[in-house]
Amino acid sequence: MKGSQLAGTSLNRDRAPDDFYATPESSTQALLGVEEIIYPALEPACGQGHISKLLDSSKVVYSSDLVYRGYGEIKDFLKDEFPNDINTVITNPPFNLFQEFAEKALEVANKKVILFGKLQALEGEKRGSFMEYSPLRCVYVFKKRQNPMRNGSPVDEKGKPWASTMAFAWFVWDKDWTVCPVIKWL
Repeated sequence: MKGSQLAGTSLNRDRAPDDFYATPESSTQALLGVEEIIYPALEPACGQGHISKLLDSSKVVYSSDLVYRGYGEIKDFLKDEFPNDINTVITNPPFNLFQEFAEKALEVANKKVILFGKLQALEGEKRGSFMEYSPLRCVYVFKKRQNPMRNGSPVDEKGKPWASTMAFAWFVWDKDWTVCPVIKWL
């Protein structure tokens, strides 16, 4: 296997338009089993609502995305303004904008930020320094590989479920956290 494949790059297809790799329902359910969402919440890269639909429907959940995919409203998370009552930002951001989404989410959220992303978000000089000095509370690493859905589809063009070589985690920031982050497994 080539290094690019180990990093999750497919040699057979281009990246999904707008980096749309939807979060599997089981990934979100695993998180919701261990982490509290403090409402009102914002899902700023909602896609087709894969995360938003699993949040408490009796509470206020704002859902938006840069591209309309049948759910939420059209907003650019990195440029637009959002309500000031948001306590939790939860999303699966475009992988190439992980840090930018984390930084903006920390500005928008009053209490906590939860991002689904590649475990490799912990590395790199820029991201590593950001993580080290941010209020990152917990990283929930999946024991089993998660398979984000390319363009929101659970199966590929041959009707087979997606398979990923990438390791994923939920990253949770708590605005009041002041000590080292904890690593847990899902």
